[in-house]
Formats: sequence, structure tokens, C-alpha cells
Amino acid sequence: MTDEFLATLRKFVKQCDPSTPLGGEDPRYVQLSEVRGEGEMNSVERLARNILLLDRSCQLFTGYPGTGKTTELRQLEKKLDGSTDLPTHVIYVPFEKYIDLYTPISIADVLRVLAYELDREATRAEGRDPDQESPYAERLKEFLKHAQVNWKNLEFGAKGYGLNMMLELRSSPSFRKQMEEALEGRFQRFADEAHQAMEQAVVRLANARGSHAKRVVVLADGLEKLTPLRDEDRDKMEASVETLFLTHASWLRLPCHVVYTFPLWLRYRTADLGASYHGEPIVLPMVKVVDRSGAPSEQGLEQLRSIVDRRLDVNAIFGADPSMTLRPLLLASGGYLRDLLRMLRSALTTERKFPISPEATNRIVDRLAEDYGRTVLGTDVEALAAVAETHRLPKDGTDQLGAFGRLIERFLVLAYRNGEEWYDVHPMVRRDPMLAVRLKGTGS
Repeated sequence: MTDEFLATLRKFVKQCDPSTPLGGEDPRYVQLSEVRGEGEMNSVERLARNILLLDRSCQLFTGYPGTGKTTELRQLEKKLDGSTDLPTHVIYVPFEKYIDLYTPISIADVLRVLAYELDREATRAEGRDPDQESPYAERLKEFLKHAQVNWKNLEFGAKGYGLNMMLELRSSPSFRKQMEEALEGRFQRFADEAHQAMEQAVVRLANARGSHAKRVVVLADGLEKLTPLRDEDRDKMEASVETLFLTHASWLRLPCHVVYTFPLWLRYRTADLGASYHGEPIVLPMVKVVDRSGAPSEQGLEQLRSIVDRRLDVNAIFGADPSMTLRPLLLASGGYLRDLLRMLRSALTTERKFPISPEATNRIVDRLAEDYGRTVLGTDVEALAAVAETHRLPKDGTDQLGAFGRLIERFLVLAYRNGEEWYDVHPMVRRDPMLAVRLKGTGS
């Protein structure tokens, strides 16, 4: 392998990173709404419609990790930036920067992050350095002082203390616990002050940008990644998420438009999640690579091929006829972009010869199947078989629906749309011996 080809492979590996979302102008972006079966309006257009029609909207957006939610939010940002009806200022808030995604979340966590980020954006628009001064950080500091919270690790008055305080709340369990204890009996005041800070920030932003910020939109991303590290912590984590989006929905409405991402499993935990928001939660579906009968969907496969084309040289990696090398990877992914990119990276990093052979493709698919096989439990088999046979949500009660949500959370079941939502077992999960025997017995 020459140094030149090694440099090319290095570039391809970087281009296929499943953890890197695409910006609004990224040439690798492929519009997938038709092969996701989203109908006349795709996810971006549906989110944008409420923003364009309502004075203030509060919407929910979700999907599997790695399906492109952040990429679609960046497309929404691009669309809104180009609004001609009303000049729009979009604020993208990456929650993973400020919260520990592996511990239960509270409404106070969300409000402090949003107030801090809107305050920073207003300060920046006014031509001042948000690292040097932050009105909301001052408010939060005074709240902590009044509540006698120990902030000995923070240097108030130093440059960037506001950010240091926010990051300390993320990384220090003891500091965060002190704040939670301080909120007992003081939450109303804390929440009111956070909302007041956001209202003031929206006004400041409009005044600073004049005709360029008649509409303000917050894209609150990252909350869908909340997940426990240990299974014994799952109940606490899930309870905190339900409380946030159901009990505290009114506090999530801001003095501007806002879109929140949220964990996909919650979509299947309650039937009335959308009642407290502007419209039903929007779920970003998979790319349809097969239909309900299992027959290949050539349009979906072609769009996935376009994604590969924009990230690497297909002929160099998969040969002049990729039907036996690339196509099996497209089908094995189930239309799940994260898995497709994982397999592409596996091909680039583990194979010695290029173009790769059909045998190499089989090895890559087998490795993915092994990964999924380790997550299938014996207690999952009947529920998985029911999905494979019916392609529908369970209808026998909340317990079954909760179990279905856990299958979704582990990516064992994938969601599709073709006019209506339908579901199927991940193609790699179908290889599980227990499930294969169960499905063979029913002819599915």
C-alpha cells in the first residue's frame, strides 16, 4: 500500500465518521425525504411550518442515534436563515456540552442551560464578549450565594467564570447535588428568573440585530442522548426524562420558538406526548431499503449509494461492479445510516486489499451481526417475532409498549414510514439463532 493510497484511505475514514453531523452546506449531504417515506413534507419542512405560522412554537424531534437528527437540524437552521417572510436568528444549543448525559436530568438543568446560551447570544450580538460578562451568570451566582451553595472551586470575577460554573455543574456531582438541594422550596423563583433572563435576552437580541432578528429560534439538541450507564439506573433516568417532557412541558415553552430533541423510547411510552406541544413529536425514520414483504427497495438503495459516493471512491474501494461488495452492506444496514458508516469504516480499516472482495464484505456483515447478536436476550424473542410478523406497535397494554421502547432503544427494531409508520426487526438481528428458529416456524 503506497503512502499516497494510505493518505486517501485516511481521508475516506474521516469522511465516514458516523459521529460527525453535517453542516447545512456540507457537500456530503443527501436529501433522503422520499426514501424515508415522509410524504409531501419532510421533517425539516414540518418543523419549519409551525415556526413560520405561529408567534411562538415548542416542538419535539427525535430519531435513532446516527440517523442524522443534528444534520437535519442544521438543514432547518439553513432554511430559517433564508426566511424571507421574517428575518430569523437561530441559536443552536448543544446540551451535551453542559449536562452529564448519563445521570438523571431536571427541568432546572434545561432552564439554566437555555438561559445561559440565550444570554451569551444576546451579549455577543451587542458586540461584547460573553466570556467577560454574562448577566445570567451573575443571576445564577447570586442565587447560589443566597442558597449558601459552596462554590469554592470557582473563581468568581475571573474571565469565563460563567462557563466554568456551568461546566462544574455538569462534571461535579457534589456541586450539582448542592444546587438541587438549594432548589427545594426555591424552584419557582429559580425558574421565573431563568425565563425572565430569556425574555430579556430575546429583546436584547432583537434590539442589537434590528431588522435581522424579528424571529428567534432555539434548536435544543443533545437531549435525545440521555441514557444510563448502568441498567440499575434506568428507572431513575427514564423517570427524570418523563418528568421533564411531560410534567414540566409548560416550563419548556420559551419566549421564542424552540425545538427539543428527546429520547426515542419516550415516543412509545405515552400516547399523549404531543398534547402539550405544538403538534405531534416528529420522528426521523430509516431509509427504506426493503418493503414490508422483504423485497429490496431500489430507490432507497440508490440513495444510500449516493451517500457512499459522496464520501469515498466507490470504484477504488468496492470495484467497478459493487453489486457483490457494496450492495450487501447497504442491505445489511437496514437503512440505518450509522450502521452503514460503521461498515464502511470497517472496510477501510480492516481490509488489506482494494477493491475489496465479496468474502471481505461477508466478514464485515458478519461482524455487525455478531455485535447485534450480543444484545439480543431470550426474553426479547417473542416481542421481536411479533414485530417481524406484524410490522406494528403492540396493542396489548403499556407493559408491552414499554418493552417495545426498550427494543427500539437498543436498535433491535427499526422504524420506517410509507404514508404510515411501520416497523421491522434489524436485518442483523434476524440472524440471531433463537429468533431465526422462531420465525422459521411461522414462515416469516
